[in-house]
Amino acid sequence: MATIAKRQKFEAADPIDTPSTSGQSKKHKKSKKSSAEEKSEFSIDWDVEDYKTEYESEEHWELRRDFMLAHKDRFDEERLVCLAQTFINMEFMGCKYPKDTMLLVAEMSKDIAEEFRKNRALRLKRTFVSASDAAEQRAKGRKGAAAIRPQIQVQTSSGSRDRLCFGGGEPINLFDGLRFGNLVIYLAGGRSCLRNSCTASKTKYEERQSEAQPADDTSKTAEILINDQVIATGSGENLKAAKLSAYKQGVLFLQTHCYSIKLNASRETIKVEKSKHGVNINVTKESADNLGEPKLDKNNKGYHMMRLMGWSGGGLGRLKQGREEPVGYLLKNNRMGLGSNDPHANLADYHKLIENYVNSDDMRDMQFEPTFSKEERAAFHQVASKFGLRSNSYGIGESRRLLITKKVSYELILNEVLSRRNPKFCDRYFVQVPMQKAHLFPGHVAALDLENIME
Repeated sequence: MATIAKRQKFEAADPIDTPSTSGQSKKHKKSKKSSAEEKSEFSIDWDVEDYKTEYESEEHWELRRDFMLAHKDRFDEERLVCLAQTFINMEFMGCKYPKDTMLLVAEMSKDIAEEFRKNRALRLKRTFVSASDAAEQRAKGRKGAAAIRPQIQVQTSSGSRDRLCFGGGEPINLFDGLRFGNLVIYLAGGRSCLRNSCTASKTKYEERQSEAQPADDTSKTAEILINDQVIATGSGENLKAAKLSAYKQGVLFLQTHCYSIKLNASRETIKVEKSKHGVNINVTKESADNLGEPKLDKNNKGYHMMRLMGWSGGGLGRLKQGREEPVGYLLKNNRMGLGSNDPHANLADYHKLIENYVNSDDMRDMQFEPTFSKEERAAFHQVASKFGLRSNSYGIGESRRLLITKKVSYELILNEVLSRRNPKFCDRYFVQVPMQKAHLFPGHVAALDLENIME
């Protein structure tokens, strides 16, 4: 009896697997394996790090990498990489895609995007607070500001990467690595745009007929060269048409490798107007350099008369060398005799007005309206030249206006718009960055067009 009881106790403590239980265990393991395979139906045997690009910033890459790692087992490799790039474009550049795609990406990036936005908002808040504190100290001129400097130096030397204010760290070299160096395309002047831009940056520019012109080809081929390198070619029925075709290709090519600057046509301008009661100074968005020149159109009687006499448009003469706009006239608004060169008594007041404009940080143009006489405008030209300002007259006759502008280098414009985001410059200039710098300034990749290219 004792032996039987001992044997039963031993069997209860260490049971031997029966064939049925062994079969159930194998079946359970098999079902477990099959469920794991169903859960990951896409191959995960690929490395996310292989998709990191050398021009991508760390912030962009970390966000894109987290997106791919989070959904690596849910999508095919090629599709997941495309969705990750779509997410980055939506987050940083505000790009739009089909509704279904945007909903899918928004659902996939919900947790990742929320965490990133919280961290970014925290960084911006800390930066703005530090910058405002520093500005307050400078404005109030507190003596205690000097006592804070040693503490700032200690924090900086300890290796802390937190910026105390905007502008910290090494300044960005905007032209680093660009193919054409400091060449900037200033989109103005129509057909002379590239030549003027190259002259400003001391870059060699040339337009010529192609040396590889086939002998049996009746059309002409032209080339655009920058620093003796051919950047664009074009063909046409004559050399002029070929150069124009090459010129348009050259502008597009250089815009992908250089910075482009364009003046905002609807920018604010200081308007100076003379009346019987004195001088009125206002602000207008109609700048003189954007007002159309009054030429003959179909509504003009002289246009119809000249058409009946065989005129087909353009200037008169065998080579069409004559003027295209009507002859202007001068509206006399003073009591001085004709041909009088006697200076005006209030010229000193306008001299002071222009001097105050030069000493201010105002970047707007100063526009003198047609109420000023020809002699007054000539005097303003001399004053502007004395202060190093640029002055140009626009319009004819009673619509003649004088526009005075501050001379600003292209490099300063780029720094103020891209690095400092100075609103006085951002409202005045549009900037397009080259493709090589698009990841640094994603808000300035929109293409800018060159207007008034002569056909």
